Amino acid sequence: MSLPRYPKYKDSGVEWLGEVPGHWEVCALKRIVNMQSGESITGESIEETGEYQVFGGNGLRGYTSAFTHDGNFVLIGRQGALCGNINYASGKFWASEHAVVATPIKQVNHIWLGEMLRAMNLNQYSVAAAQPGLSVDLVGRLGIGLPPLPEQTQIAAFLDRETAKIDELVAEQRRLMELLKEKRQAVISHAVTRGLNPDAPLKPSGIEWLGDVPEHWGVKGMRYILDAIGDVDHFMPQSVERGVPYLMTGDLKELISDVSLDDCKQVSRNDYLELSKRIKSSKGDVIMARYATIGTTMYVDIDVDFLVSYSCVTLKTNHSKVSGLYLFHYMTSDAFRQGVNNQINTNTQGNVGIKDLQHVKVAVPPINEQTSITAFLDTKIAKFDTLTTEAQHAIALLQERRTTLISAAVTGQIDVRGAVAV
Repeated sequence: MSLPRYPKYKDSGVEWLGEVPGHWEVCALKRIVNMQSGESITGESIEETGEYQVFGGNGLRGYTSAFTHDGNFVLIGRQGALCGNINYASGKFWASEHAVVATPIKQVNHIWLGEMLRAMNLNQYSVAAAQPGLSVDLVGRLGIGLPPLPEQTQIAAFLDRETAKIDELVAEQRRLMELLKEKRQAVISHAVTRGLNPDAPLKPSGIEWLGDVPEHWGVKGMRYILDAIGDVDHFMPQSVERGVPYLMTGDLKELISDVSLDDCKQVSRNDYLELSKRIKSSKGDVIMARYATIGTTMYVDIDVDFLVSYSCVTLKTNHSKVSGLYLFHYMTSDAFRQGVNNQINTNTQGNVGIKDLQHVKVAVPPINEQTSITAFLDTKIAKFDTLTTEAQHAIALLQERRTTLISAAVTGQIDVRGAVAV
């Protein structure tokens, strides 16, 4: 969409704003709104359902039995990563201390106000403290361009319509990503439980969640296909500035080469040597989280020194029976995850132990067939990942377009009056 500029501009005298339409007023933000932090509320007072909504810095948090505000308001995130975040509230609601309530003291369109505040990038006006917080006084002194009220309403209507279109396009890309994820998972699960030959005769695996497998495949307990399985000592080594990467469950990616090792916790080489005495992760191994994000799996595809925490387990395959890469793919399948969940359900600690893991069954094709399956999956997964990356890129461009459009409209860089139905 190509929109014209206004016929006449003037210098606003405001650094962030630049030129504004000639008929717009320029004033400090505090001349049109009063900004005050919300009131403290305990977590026990917030329920899943109730009479009045509770808003914090990230929007709706729940419901409570009292209210502090009544009307149409703009809420600004006050602290941390949410500093400058914009939300809208209407009717009777409670605003928590994590939100700044912008109350108009001059008649303005509150949607225009909120989008103008969004364009101001308010998180840059936080002040240093134990937790950075928005400087209401500083923000209040910032200059803004103030259109006449009817024009504010036109800008709000234009942005409501156009951002809704962009949001729907973003939603379509997110749905595509979800479908790609589901299809990717289905392809992996089918390949490691049924193989690549659709005409291969099948036999019952004897495992409910595994079902039938090709007749010439084996079904083995994990302990029969591994040379070793183990974890490091159960203590947390001290961090050092530069050393050997120490991966937590949250650091795991599908491949170790995908992990930003420099950003992981670092431990001394002495601690690395001491902790890796029980088992040392190396190329060709499979790593699995057995606490927290149980079942998250990583394949070690490169030679590199690293440790995984005791919340993970390292599996070293017997290469005459199964390849590490095939086992990795199998361990990302639905069948394996159901097998792991079955072990978790018998364990009151909410984790999967090494002995439990050894009992999980694996569908094992002949080695040459494992090679064909992993080559097939590498090709298929690469295609799915490329399409997913393209969708992510499209989302980033759409979100950038959304931000640019909002900023241009509320600062008067484009004239949207002719684009709004009267």
